[in-house]
Amino acid sequence: MRALQDRSNQVSNLSEGVGNMRSGSSAPRDSKPKMGAHPCCVLPIVVGVGTIIMFFVCYAIAVSNDHTVKNFPFISDTGVYPPERGIFTLSFNLSAFGGVVLMFLRYSYISQCDGPPKLNKFTFGCGVLVCFGLMMVGAFQWSEMLYPHMVGAVMAFALGIVYIWLDTILSFKLRPVFTSLWAFRVRLLVAILTTVSGGIMFVFGGIIFTNENYLYAIRLAAVGGEWALGIGLLLYIITLSIELRKVKRMHLIMDISGTFNVSNTHELRASNSRVIANHDFIANHDIPE
Repeated sequence: MRALQDRSNQVSNLSEGVGNMRSGSSAPRDSKPKMGAHPCCVLPIVVGVGTIIMFFVCYAIAVSNDHTVKNFPFISDTGVYPPERGIFTLSFNLSAFGGVVLMFLRYSYISQCDGPPKLNKFTFGCGVLVCFGLMMVGAFQWSEMLYPHMVGAVMAFALGIVYIWLDTILSFKLRPVFTSLWAFRVRLLVAILTTVSGGIMFVFGGIIFTNENYLYAIRLAAVGGEWALGIGLLLYIITLSIELRKVKRMHLIMDISGTFNVSNTHELRASNSRVIANHDFIANHDIPE
């Protein structure tokens, strides 16, 4: 009888130990709250899809008012006369502003992933110049101020091609941990097609710009290259939402004393109580008392 009682006590103690082990092992999991993706991942989609939609909205308004040719006009031809000119300028300015914010988010993400700092900064500067060129295209219509418009177009298109190739190189260096292989391959494909479209646009567009007499097929090639280039650049922008889905938290960094090196990623990590181990973008307020 005593042996049976001792056996039951052992079983009860063993069950209590297993229960404590389970509760102890599950506590750390439950203590960390599950967080979804940050809303910033929607920004590339808004900028890319919104700008493409505005292309066709301006085209539809311009064609309906007989302000441009129905058969394949240049993108700039859809924003020469009111009312489409106001929509054209507003959409390009909004896209440029959203693009600058997106370039900073991309730069911050790559910095958190210990990407090449010099290449990252150069890519960020190139992206900002692309956005500035986009603003010039929207502000200066080619019918009234041709040369500022052309300068902005070259900045937006030519530097846009440079930017997507630089970012593709960064994606290659960050694979497969911080950038997935399929995301890199998609960007590489978009970059190749966009570069081919840009080459067609610049070659045949140069012929149109320097010669008054040219074949209609040359104009179609230049127009097709421009539309394919513009849409290709925006499709590449949309792919940047893939990495931004990993962002969990973002905070403004402010250093009043001037002793905190914001550009130093390792110092940023050391100043934070939670190390970035799951590719989160975490910035911390460091304000001295």
